[in-house]
Amino acid sequence: MTVIRFTDDADRYIITLPKNKLNHKKVTYKCPELEPILKVTYGCIVYQEQVIEIFRKLAGFSLGQADNIRRAMSKKKVKDIEKEREAFLHGDPERDITGCVANGISEQAAQSIYDEMYDFANYAFNKAHAVAYAVVAWQTAYFKCHFPKEYMAALLSSVLDNSDKVGEYIAECKDCRIPVLPPDVNRSCDSFTVEEGGIRFGLVAIKNIGRGFIQSVMREREKGGLFKSFQDFCERMIESEMNKRALENLIYAGAFDSFGNRRSQLIQVYEKVLDGIAADRRQNVEGQFDLFGGVTAAQPKKAGITMPDVPEFARQFLMSKEKESVGIYISGHPMDSCRGIARAKGAAPLHAIMESFEEQNGHFRDGQKIAIAGVVTSSKTKTTKNNSLMPYINLEDDTGMIELIAFQRALDSGGGYIKDNAPLLIKGKISLRDESEPQIMVDSIRPISDARELEYQRERNRKKKLYLKLH
Repeated sequence: MTVIRFTDDADRYIITLPKNKLNHKKVTYKCPELEPILKVTYGCIVYQEQVIEIFRKLAGFSLGQADNIRRAMSKKKVKDIEKEREAFLHGDPERDITGCVANGISEQAAQSIYDEMYDFANYAFNKAHAVAYAVVAWQTAYFKCHFPKEYMAALLSSVLDNSDKVGEYIAECKDCRIPVLPPDVNRSCDSFTVEEGGIRFGLVAIKNIGRGFIQSVMREREKGGLFKSFQDFCERMIESEMNKRALENLIYAGAFDSFGNRRSQLIQVYEKVLDGIAADRRQNVEGQFDLFGGVTAAQPKKAGITMPDVPEFARQFLMSKEKESVGIYISGHPMDSCRGIARAKGAAPLHAIMESFEEQNGHFRDGQKIAIAGVVTSSKTKTTKNNSLMPYINLEDDTGMIELIAFQRALDSGGGYIKDNAPLLIKGKISLRDESEPQIMVDSIRPISDARELEYQRERNRKKKLYLKLH
């Protein structure tokens, strides 16, 4: 279910414009002079050209003057915008601007029109861009609706080098109930691909795996068939661009899980396997010719592999290694068991916060109080000018990451909970400084386990009251 959030008049156009299109009786104008400008868009400001025309036709601005104020609005230059409000209402003789009131428009209507333009100019495009975006939006919506797996696979493949975006789109796949299958040396290609069970992870997303090596794997599968075992893979690919680091990352990413071996077993033997195969190849070459050029009877020895009987790594360790090798969690996320509690506490998805400022959609604002939840991925502490400690903490959920800044008062009550991979519930306010990404100024730090226990107690009390009421 899609929830529409209204943040200002511009957002309401999402509803107003189609309603007005279907029922022309609902179209209204704040003054008659707006009708020839906004008639084509059913009374709503949609294009930047319309903003410029309103300044020109209603207030007497020149084309250049109107475009300058349109730019100021789009860049949120509040002082310039408020300075031009007076000229829009009552004119400016020095610049030969007549103003709305002198042109017969009431001051109240002019104020309302100016406010509406200011709200909308933050989001407006010129007509050429708007039409192009509309076509692309329609096309992508069609593909996502009718070919969701193919669409999401293409979207994931387009951001293979950006692990943050890959994580964000995988979270979207979960919301759409599209399984993202782990990488597999027998099934994965270089990019994300569609198969019957879902979307298969692309090998290019794994760190230290070159595209040339992946192409070699795909050619070898076509030529010699699927790989039968871990050792078979190593024997057939040892003369390619494969190295130990690449093989280790493939193991930790789960690319050999389909062979039935534990990752802990493969990590213990992979170097010995590679060294044994290399030794056999050297023996093969050296044994074929003696000193006088005669062929000897020496044959290469097959490098045997015996898997040690060791337990699998702990789930938390496996997930952390997946994050190291791929940049995201694959088989799960440390927040999986906490997601319900986080949502119940009103925690905002981190990618939604970052995306809001990137796209300037107004859903989140500088200074806004907010709750978030995630796991600590790293932290560093700096000393302030007054010799107090100020930690900078990276917090991550299954959609993105954000930096936290905690002052002493937050540390006094919750500093002991700041540990790597610890799931936390954070309350604070958004801080946006200059051109940097948004941060959270922390007010309180609590472990999510506290929230879970509180919910558990509330549920017990509710059932207890219900029991007493029934009896």
